[in-house]
Amino acid sequence: MDTNTAMQKVGQNCGNLVFQYAVSRLIDESIQVVGSDIPWAPEKVRETARVLVVPSANFLREGFDFSNYVSFLERTELPLLFVGLGAQADDFEKASFDFHPSILRLLDLIRERSPKVSIRGEFTARVLERYGIGNFEITGCPSNFINPAPDFPDMIAAKLASPMRSFITHADEPWPKKAIKKKVECRLVSWTQCGRAIMVQQAVPSMIKYLRQNNPFSTDEVAENFEGSLQKTLMPNDDLEAFREFVAVKLRTYYSVDQWLEDSSHFDFSVGLRLHGNMVAWQSGTPALWITHDSRTRELSDTMALPSIGIEEFLDKCETVQDAWERIDYDPLSYASRRLELSRRMEKVFSAFDIPTNLIT
Repeated sequence: MDTNTAMQKVGQNCGNLVFQYAVSRLIDESIQVVGSDIPWAPEKVRETARVLVVPSANFLREGFDFSNYVSFLERTELPLLFVGLGAQADDFEKASFDFHPSILRLLDLIRERSPKVSIRGEFTARVLERYGIGNFEITGCPSNFINPAPDFPDMIAAKLASPMRSFITHADEPWPKKAIKKKVECRLVSWTQCGRAIMVQQAVPSMIKYLRQNNPFSTDEVAENFEGSLQKTLMPNDDLEAFREFVAVKLRTYYSVDQWLEDSSHFDFSVGLRLHGNMVAWQSGTPALWITHDSRTRELSDTMALPSIGIEEFLDKCETVQDAWERIDYDPLSYASRRLELSRRMEKVFSAFDIPTNLIT
């Protein structure tokens, strides 16, 4: 499969696979997946399904035109179960939004067709309340329920009790709008280069295209100056050959959540700016530290009681990967209690649509 097609299938971010995978595992009933089992045709979906379950991301954000998808949802004429719906802004205290008309229509559809909505946290709750929507349950992200093992929280505690010898980092954008994110990216690259580690790149289509350029099924051409520019950005103190070795040996991307989980389980620690990359490691039993940098990442880490550190504090306090490891603040009993509470809330949402689940409640 060529990279453009592959990235279109995952919404330009392989992290989307993670919460979609999670939602499909929550449902204890036969499901049909739009786009693979059923075509993207509203009348076909309406004939086949009684409810349209929508694994949701940060849909409620400014500068986002969601017209085609919202039109599709509207034309199905089905009840809409949004799972993990989120709002996003740079400022956690942001109070007013200038949404695209398609997002305003999405909010209308929630009022009209959603008896209950699963949302990410308090920030999203405040946004929905401003638009007159109160029929929500704060559940965090459905990816928090991937691991069904009763002793899952203790698996993480057991790894934390041993020395950290290997780790995973999670790449964000090589050319971010914010200079502070570039500093974090370069630090993570440096740690990965020097440590017993790999780095996962889950988004940025141009980066994925570059990583897949030797794949015979990837026919997309990489711009001539892309590699050199990337090297100067991420590894400015190294030459091009050192960068090529880093890419060949250390960088990964995934289109299979099962393989992603398996690989992540082999490591002692996971750290980075990517929420779902860290969550894959966490659900595999590997301790993680989330670097929060906007309302979305802060909201989710707070809601799910995940170990986190603000981006400024990370740069100030974490000179080494060992420093980051030592910043993990984790109590398995507190995490298990919060997870159970969120699971029960998620069950309420699905019950409102008469959909059975595999959730532990």
